[in-house]
Amino acid sequence: MKKRILLSLVSFFMMTAMSASLLEAYKIYVTAGANGKQGATAELTVNMKNKNAIASWNCTIVLPTGVTFQSAELLNARVPEGYEAEFNAVANEDGTVSLSCAGAEGVTFTGTDGAVAKIIVAVAADAPVGDCTVNVKSALLEEPDGTGYNRSNNEFTWTIEEGAPAFEVGDVNCDNKVDIADAVSVLNKMAGQEVPGDADVNKDGKVDVADFVTVLNIMAGITE
Repeated sequence: MKKRILLSLVSFFMMTAMSASLLEAYKIYVTAGANGKQGATAELTVNMKNKNAIASWNCTIVLPTGVTFQSAELLNARVPEGYEAEFNAVANEDGTVSLSCAGAEGVTFTGTDGAVAKIIVAVAADAPVGDCTVNVKSALLEEPDGTGYNRSNNEFTWTIEEGAPAFEVGDVNCDNKVDIADAVSVLNKMAGQEVPGDADVNKDGKVDVADFVTVLNIMAGITE
C-alpha cells in the first residue's frame, strides 16, 4: 500500500514537472523596448517560444486601463520564404486584441524563440501612471500535423510614465501663457536661436514672420 502511494506521488510530481516544462517550452509573450508615456503611442513586441516547429498561432492580448490598440504588423525575422502568411489583428469590443497567423501548408516559423509581431498602442493622456500588466491569454501554438499547445495566461509588467505637459498653441517659451515673450521667441528662432517650444505656430512647416503675427493674434484673441 505504501509502495503504491509512493509511486503515485512520484508520478504526480513527474507529471507536474513535465507540465511546467511544456509551459516554458511553448508560449506567446509580450515585451517592450521602452516604457509607455501618457498621451503618446508605444510599441509592444509579441514573441513566440516553441520547442518544435510551429505552423500557426493565435492569442488574445489584454491591454491595461487607458491603453488602446492602434495597429499590428507581422515581423519578418522568423517568417521563411514561401510561408505566405495570413496575419490578422482584430480589436474586440471589450478592449482586447485578437491576433492570428497561419501560412502555407507544411511551412513553419524559423527558430525557437523571438519576435513574431508588433502592435502599436495609444496611451491616453490620463492613463494611470506606474506598473501595469499586459496579459496574453488563450494562446494556441500548432505544429504542422495539428498538434496544439494551449496556454491560458502569460503576464508582462509594463510601466507607464507621465507624459510631457501639453502647452497651449503659441506658448513658444513654454511658460504656460501666451504673451509678448512668445512673439520674441519666434523672432529668436528666426534668427537661428534655440527655443523650448514649437515656434511654427501656424503649422505651415516653416518659422517666419507669419508665426510672429499668429502669436500677436492669439494674444489679441483673434483665431481663425
